[in-house]
Amino acid sequence: MNPNTNNDINDNEIRIITQCGQRTDLVPAQKKQRSSNSVLLLIALGVIFIAVVTLLVLYLTSGDSGNEAEEQLVIEQTEPTTLNPLDQTPAPPDTAEILRLDTPSEPGHVNITDARVGETTLKVLQPRNLTPELCVGPENAADTTAALIVQAADVRADNGGIVGAYVFQGELLSRGQSKSGFCAIIGGNPIIGVADATPYLEQAIETNGYFFRQYPLVVSGQIVENRQPGKSLRKALAELSGEICVILSEEPMTFHDFSQSLIDLGVTNAIYLVGSTSYGYARDAQGRRISFGKRSDRPLKNTNYIVWR
Repeated sequence: MNPNTNNDINDNEIRIITQCGQRTDLVPAQKKQRSSNSVLLLIALGVIFIAVVTLLVLYLTSGDSGNEAEEQLVIEQTEPTTLNPLDQTPAPPDTAEILRLDTPSEPGHVNITDARVGETTLKVLQPRNLTPELCVGPENAADTTAALIVQAADVRADNGGIVGAYVFQGELLSRGQSKSGFCAIIGGNPIIGVADATPYLEQAIETNGYFFRQYPLVVSGQIVENRQPGKSLRKALAELSGEICVILSEEPMTFHDFSQSLIDLGVTNAIYLVGSTSYGYARDAQGRRISFGKRSDRPLKNTNYIVWR
């Protein structure tokens, strides 16, 4: 030891011996205060740690509840189809569902009814589940596969040509505008109207459709007067309750009286069809066929028909 070193230690001092064996005289009494502060710091850190752990536990517990709810939702969405106990196959649908899916629409036919309008009796032929088209040639009168057939455009007696514009499967067979009434068949849908010029003629050509002209009878519920005199059995292609149908008179009538009877029946639009004894027939839902008029012994080659199949 160094003899000059004072070995006395005051009450408020401690002596620390270093690793090298040297002593260090320091650490006043305030050092105890520092130790006390360290203890407080450790306690604070412990409190913070406990709080963090508590919050973490609460968070994890809440997350587990959410997962349980989500898992339950998935289970409900993927619940298996109810099975029959014997064959373990999916249960069949309700009988009404089978009928709605598997029952086909009723076969094509014609509703045939007699309507009494004042003193006049009219026969109404309403096509059901049928598509109209035009056919040219007298041989079509012998076709038994159609459900409704009736002569359409007039044919000239002198040269046998079709009167007025006539389109067959997009081909213009005849030109002319002697009559303002028309019927166009576009995409299988019949359209009747009155017009000297109509875009339906061009549409019939462009879409491989059909078109012919005839006398107008009724337009928007109003009579169209025609000058043809005399009485005869009359036929009309008419719009009744929003549907296209054929209407026949049971007795000879003038054009005016026939048109008025159509209006009284509720027809909104109508054009004439070849009348008198022109031949045609209709087949009802039971397969029974009624015919009207008579077949000519010497038919013209351009005799044409509107046919529903």
